[in-house]
Amino acid sequence: METIYQILQDVRDYWADHFSRRFWPRRPVLRQATSLSTFYLLDYKTRQAELGMDYGPPTTELCKTKFVFKDGEWQSENGPPKMPLLQLYSPPDKESPNKALKKANKALLEENNYLKLQLELLMDMLTETTARLHSMEKRLDTTPWHPKTMKKTSKVLMLRS
Repeated sequence: METIYQILQDVRDYWADHFSRRFWPRRPVLRQATSLSTFYLLDYKTRQAELGMDYGPPTTELCKTKFVFKDGEWQSENGPPKMPLLQLYSPPDKESPNKALKKANKALLEENNYLKLQLELLMDMLTETTARLHSMEKRLDTTPWHPKTMKKTSKVLMLRS
């Protein structure tokens, strides 16, 4: 009996040592303070004076002509432009294929809307005619399109427009 008691005590000790401890995670190492740059707070002129960075105005090249952005607009780099910026695109008097397609698309959309209106009108007319037919059938107490309930009558159903 003593040995069983000893084994149980060993199991309890092992359990207490390995499984019943509270979980205490290690504290992370404190971060070192870094010096943050405050140059992003400065305006363009001050940054240029402080850091000495001068990238110049933005430039681009279109159709072998260089353009520079000065005073809020794009200007040719070599003074008077060899090819004006408006000539880079097709002249407005010529009808481009895109404009022709847009016109055709607009015409098709208008035709589609017209056909939708016609369809809606025809559906309304059909509904009205069907309702009128049902009311006449109720008055005459006949149902000509139901073969099971069709009565043999010599009456002719006429619709007035």
